[in-house]
Amino acid sequence: MKFMKKNKTIVIVGIVCLILLVLMGLAIYRMFYPSNESVYGDRLDNAPEIDNAVIEQIKNKITDTGLIEEVKYETNVAVMKFFISVKDSTKLEDAQKLSDIILETLSTKVINFYDIEVYLTNENNEQYPSIGYHSKSASSFSWINNVGEEDEE
Repeated sequence: MKFMKKNKTIVIVGIVCLILLVLMGLAIYRMFYPSNESVYGDRLDNAPEIDNAVIEQIKNKITDTGLIEEVKYETNVAVMKFFISVKDSTKLEDAQKLSDIILETLSTKVINFYDIEVYLTNENNEQYPSIGYHSKSASSFSWINNVGEEDEE
């Protein structure tokens, strides 16, 4: 007790340093051993399942139009992405109408949860690339054409 009364400042600084060391140890532990929670938090808790059969059905319907060469699909968190490579002779308006096939085929639950992006590309046609975006709260796609063509010089 004499030591504590005689050296109050040293004791207080020592206690503060001890508390900081414990907190730093906890922070380092959490950094190296994170919790098992999802990286995306609870954003995907109520996400409807996207059936692979439905995605294949969309790809087949789009391919059957004869306007495209290839369709690729990806999903990232709450965004569905369709990469469509169109034929040289395909008009931009006709290619953009392919997005209606996606909306007609997907369930209302999926459309109301996921944002949908459609990337239309063709190396040999000046009208492309074109990007279509459908927000989960929108009724139709909005389109941007020739993205980055003028700025790349």
